[in-house]
Amino acid sequence: MKIRLPEIESGVMDPARSRVFYNEVLGPEIVHQHDHLAVFNSGVGGVDVNIAAHLAAKQIVTSYITDDLGAMIDILNAKSIPFRGPEPSHLGMRMIEFRDPDGFLIKVNEATDESPEWLR
Repeated sequence: MKIRLPEIESGVMDPARSRVFYNEVLGPEIVHQHDHLAVFNSGVGGVDVNIAAHLAAKQIVTSYITDDLGAMIDILNAKSIPFRGPEPSHLGMRMIEFRDPDGFLIKVNEATDESPEWLR
């Protein structure tokens, strides 16, 4: 099973305000934006930093992509770690989510045939 970290996402109350803050204070390039989402170039190849209104404010989510979601589910089951999913996710992916020992949310996605080629 391969797994990689493509994004760290923070839930914000006002995406426009946060977008201006991050862009003007920290200076990362905005590589994608919608009304409720901004994706910044983190400076680390293949890893984005996102701010989004679709998450609860002040929530930080670490999202991974794997090529074998079933293997990840097997690991979680073997370690008796509760998880939610699999269920549809954005960009045609399937995902599961669970929490680390300190309560931080972790999502693991798997691209499907419906996902853009660059995710597969």
